[in-house]
Amino acid sequence: MERSNKPLMPNEISKETKLSMKARVMTGLVLILICLPTIFTGGWFYFTLIFIVIAIGTHEIVSVERKRRFSLFIYVFSYIIIYALVFWVFIKNQVVLAREMGPDYVFRLEKGFDTLSLSTIAIAVAAGVFFIVVLANEKFTILDATYLFTMVTVVALGAQSLLFMRYYPYSKFAFDSLTNPIDVSTPLFKYLHSSFLLIYLVLGVVLNDIGAYFIGLYFGHKKVNPRISPKKTWAGFFGGIFVSLLVSTSFALVVDAVGLPILPFLTIKEWYWILLLSFGMPLIGNLGDFAFSAIKRHYEIKDFGSLLKGHGGILDRLDSFLFAAIGLASLIIFINNGWDFFL
Repeated sequence: MERSNKPLMPNEISKETKLSMKARVMTGLVLILICLPTIFTGGWFYFTLIFIVIAIGTHEIVSVERKRRFSLFIYVFSYIIIYALVFWVFIKNQVVLAREMGPDYVFRLEKGFDTLSLSTIAIAVAAGVFFIVVLANEKFTILDATYLFTMVTVVALGAQSLLFMRYYPYSKFAFDSLTNPIDVSTPLFKYLHSSFLLIYLVLGVVLNDIGAYFIGLYFGHKKVNPRISPKKTWAGFFGGIFVSLLVSTSFALVVDAVGLPILPFLTIKEWYWILLLSFGMPLIGNLGDFAFSAIKRHYEIKDFGSLLKGHGGILDRLDSFLFAAIGLASLIIFINNGWDFFL
């Protein structure tokens, strides 16, 4: 059989695809202008951003059924339980600090998200209520209950992980102050250095999406899983991981080289942890993308919402972020605890 001597040519891009690409780029720039200032300022600005994102995401979760609507009770309960799950650890930490410090207690927003923790009681209540509604309402099926319980729990943990990304450096650098000469009270730390962990996550996820999109668009042919995600190709999959790994690893090494490490244990000396996290982010992010795509295929919808032109809804943009944040936060906690799963 004769082999073709033709060089590998990029795919032809249709006019419709170019218009879609332009809309995606414009929406992306608007999101950057909105989100980037809150990432750097942190504090209540970032807290409020995540609070609003949770509200919109919860609406998209409950509105997934386009042919019928869930009851008002399901809407209200979903909002209550998702906020309870996200902010349980915040309230718990503040109460513990108040009890330990007594009259010396000073409220600090940054002290509320130094680990991941979902309330067992809230999870039990969520499961119980959703399944009781199955018994009480014949139109609310076991599939509905399972979907809502799973999505509310996953999105809550993902949102909590995003808060962890921005506030954990305060606790970690303050705790390691004897071995790390980083002053957490300076404006440099508050508005720049403390944001590096979240920026590291953003770079890892966004560059994976951008790399996968453009490399898959121009060079992708063989599909990864057409049944779940008909547009994703193997070229885009591996291309996105490579771009993400290269940029996020470089970022972590460069900021450490100038004396501002992302975390005390993410340094050039301990480069293997940086490599592990940088490689894990796009992999886990892709898992989130496929998981949410599978849900959309099941409900026969293109997007969870239409808020973001060219991108769909909030959940369509956050699917990779939520999973990557959960994975990255979990790995950071395990590494910090010396891989002791009982701490």
